[in-house]
Amino acid sequence: MNENTKVLAAQERAGGGDERGVEFWLGPESPLASHVKGFAPRAGQLDMARAASVSLRQQVPLLVEAGTGTGKTLAYLIPALFSGLKVVVSTGTRTLQDQIGGKEMPLLKKALASDLRWAVLKGRSNYLCRRRYQAFARQPDLGLPGAATALARLRPWATATASGDLDEVRGLGLAESVLGEVTAGSEQCLGGRCPEREDCFLMAARRAAAEADIVLVNHHLFLADLALKASGHGEALPRYQAVVFDEAHLVADVATQVFGVSVSQQRLHTLMRDTAREAPHPARLMTELAGCRAAGDKLFSRVARLLGPAASAGLSADDLEGLAQAAEGLIRALDALSGALGAAELEEMLASRATALALDLAAVAKPVPGRTVAWAQLRGAQAALNLSPVEVGPHLEQALYANEGRLIFTSATLAPLGDLEPLRQRLGLPPETRKLVVSSPFDQASQALLYVPRHLPPPSDPRFSGAVAEEVAELVALSRGRAFVLFTTHRNLEQVAGLLEGRLDFPLLVQGQAPRMQLLQRFVAESPSVLLATASFWQGVDVPGPALSAVIVDKLPFAPPDDPLVAARVQRLEEEGMSGFAHLMLPEAILSLKQGLGRLLRTPTDRGLLAVLDVRLVAKGYGRRFLKALEPVPLTHDKARVEEFFAREQ
Repeated sequence: MNENTKVLAAQERAGGGDERGVEFWLGPESPLASHVKGFAPRAGQLDMARAASVSLRQQVPLLVEAGTGTGKTLAYLIPALFSGLKVVVSTGTRTLQDQIGGKEMPLLKKALASDLRWAVLKGRSNYLCRRRYQAFARQPDLGLPGAATALARLRPWATATASGDLDEVRGLGLAESVLGEVTAGSEQCLGGRCPEREDCFLMAARRAAAEADIVLVNHHLFLADLALKASGHGEALPRYQAVVFDEAHLVADVATQVFGVSVSQQRLHTLMRDTAREAPHPARLMTELAGCRAAGDKLFSRVARLLGPAASAGLSADDLEGLAQAAEGLIRALDALSGALGAAELEEMLASRATALALDLAAVAKPVPGRTVAWAQLRGAQAALNLSPVEVGPHLEQALYANEGRLIFTSATLAPLGDLEPLRQRLGLPPETRKLVVSSPFDQASQALLYVPRHLPPPSDPRFSGAVAEEVAELVALSRGRAFVLFTTHRNLEQVAGLLEGRLDFPLLVQGQAPRMQLLQRFVAESPSVLLATASFWQGVDVPGPALSAVIVDKLPFAPPDDPLVAARVQRLEEEGMSGFAHLMLPEAILSLKQGLGRLLRTPTDRGLLAVLDVRLVAKGYGRRFLKALEPVPLTHDKARVEEFFAREQ
């Protein structure tokens, strides 16, 4: 037990309350022992639970890196349960949100607290909107791909569902464009004026959350609630007294989205479509709608030309000046539409949406140097203009920390080399924030192997993709499939997928062939199989057991230096006399690689290979920091050692 843990343990014992405390509830005499197969006390779990208990009682924020296998979910849920506080648990993914609601919460109710009340609350876009669904069913847009099939699948479900949670049917191949027609964003929701308000699925979920002791949300919803409150436009969550952020490594990125603004072709088209469909007399708005369409096409075609082949790019002062005339044209067109709409309830809402879109566009045109960055983005054929904060700490400090001190941030990967201070600073947490690192209880030295080939060309070499394909083919033969192959770019993914097509003795699944969850289900159902995807694919992925026994990474997962947000943050660091590479890009790449290792070892019996096909890991000086972070996993450059590693499974 380190000194920090000893202090926390002493504070826990001195805190009073239930004398048994977390030592009892997570110890050998815990009632959990009769409900959880193989339950046994874990020192790291107990350390974390003590720290969480102290944080909730003393109202001091806590950062905890809890290695895979710690049992961190129970380590924060049990102190939350016995704190007597209304607690919000925020997860980075809906997958973990549903897992906690479907597994851990029923366990706690059954084993420890029969009167426990909890609720799972998601964002608006996850619930069927009865009003919009009925309107779409009466007059479906058959121009949308899959509209007829989607309606045929939605009709029986919409009649039978108790929750209206679209995650119940997302795996049925429903197109996101169709789901967008049967859900209501904040701009489309009529709230108390809706004729379906008494039977609204979202309102029912919010009522359940208001009555619950523990509310399970995700980061997008939690942070959107903060932004709503900060703007004075209401709230999405019931009042709470404490917050736990699980998968906390995602908080800063989600906050960057939530505290920014986006003006996209999709947002403009949705406004115009809703106006034409919902305004009482749309025919009299034809001139204004045509003006918005023409002005929007002019602006976004210029954005697309500015981007060229790039998917995203920062906008300089000259870029913004070049777009200014087209942007002003769209602002005038939106103002004209807003003015032409009448005073009826639906028209008032449509007018407010047009005004908000115009205001956001004006904001994008005037970024504040060092604080916000304007950037353009192209998704398929849809362009967007965005304004994002360079740092999210000031937003979180004002919207959350100033009002609430009972905050716990936890994840399996938060500290590149055991130092949580960089994350504390990025999140803007106060200096008194307590920090704790709990090592994984797994025997990583025997359960895992790190393989880095020395013979491959560097990633900048034109031969790199071909060499990666050859190496992947040899490695998955040794692992007998059961592998994720993860790429830093879509281009590399497509090239290697083409080179491997028809060459493997295992099913080859490629990101983009099917929705993400369907691919994961097939990966397990068709095991042994091989899945090729981009590196972001592993967020929230949980494949315990032998179905996943190898994670192969093509390159070190550095963020693209030309990413506008990365570039802005690097510039800010360098203006403060620090290295953007050493203080930002390198630590975040290390965390990404550690997450890859975490996908492999989900249980004490899991074994797996982490292969990094990037010679820079052993050829560059900074590679030592990666290797240090992955200790005690043994390193090899010998494929024969990989073969021996997998042979021991038999």
